[in-house]
Amino acid sequence: MNRRQMLRAALAPAVVLGVGTGCSEPQPKPGSVDVADPGSPAATPPSASPTSSLPTGPLTGAPVGTPAAATRQAVAVPMRVSPATTPAGLDAADLVYAEFAESDTLHLTAVFHSRDASKIGPVTEIRPVDIRSVSVLRPFVGYDGGPTGFLSQFESSDLDGVTPDDDGKVFSGDYTSTAALLKAAPKGGQPPTPALDHATDGDALAARDLVPATELSITVSGGPPMVWRYDQPKARWVGKVGTATVTAASVIVLTMEYRTLEVRKPSFRALPSANVFGEGAVLAVSGPSSAKGRWRKPGLGMVCTLADVGGDLLHPQPGNAWVIYAPTTAKVTVK
Repeated sequence: MNRRQMLRAALAPAVVLGVGTGCSEPQPKPGSVDVADPGSPAATPPSASPTSSLPTGPLTGAPVGTPAAATRQAVAVPMRVSPATTPAGLDAADLVYAEFAESDTLHLTAVFHSRDASKIGPVTEIRPVDIRSVSVLRPFVGYDGGPTGFLSQFESSDLDGVTPDDDGKVFSGDYTSTAALLKAAPKGGQPPTPALDHATDGDALAARDLVPATELSITVSGGPPMVWRYDQPKARWVGKVGTATVTAASVIVLTMEYRTLEVRKPSFRALPSANVFGEGAVLAVSGPSSAKGRWRKPGLGMVCTLADVGGDLLHPQPGNAWVIYAPTTAKVTVK
């Protein structure tokens, strides 16, 4: 069963419901939707298009950088970005998950599969949002330690990874690369399951209530402003993260509750944490259009579903995507 079939099966019993990651794992409330598990990745990825000799990547729906990339394991890297940070490697990531963290910063989880990046970072500690966002994708994770409780969560998950203390050769200061991480990963890693239902054969983003869009902004009290603008000639959404300009085929904003986690080891800190499990409102921009709907992710091993206001799946354009976890208090506007 492919990604589209799985999601249609998941949505069938529901009116609307579905992307998605603290100290203990919250369980979703019982609901009327049965969400399929991700299943096994396809042994032979489909061709990208009649004119392309390269297969499509499961995370982008677009041609991969090299034929070998289609069947390899993904790698993921958590990154901490302040307004003064110049992050590296983000435009090579297939998916970037963004959580609004403490002290006017963003905690990013960058997932690389279809393309390589020679420099990724600055690499930061593992957090619950990383584990909950990417476990279903089965990546090898490069991270810089973390609080005791977060490390325990990582060890209890099905994820594998490496830190500078494990193997310093994988890292150069606060940075790493896809090549170094893939070399450190155990043999036998599988390619990721698709995370989004990308448009094919001229699919629109949504089956109804499409709105033209040229700008998306997310404003969070105490957090860095995020503004994305559509570059029509390049068919890309362009934003700024830290001091770096980043681009995406699609930007998906999931509204959710945040809670405060009190970390006591190795030192006390109070950290905001997005509650990635559950359901809520979604606003997506892709191509020159925007659409609203609902997202739902019941648990760690489940794919997230994104549906429009009528319950049909959203179809972002092929290419890389940013998934932004917006607190319920955020102001999200599109024009």
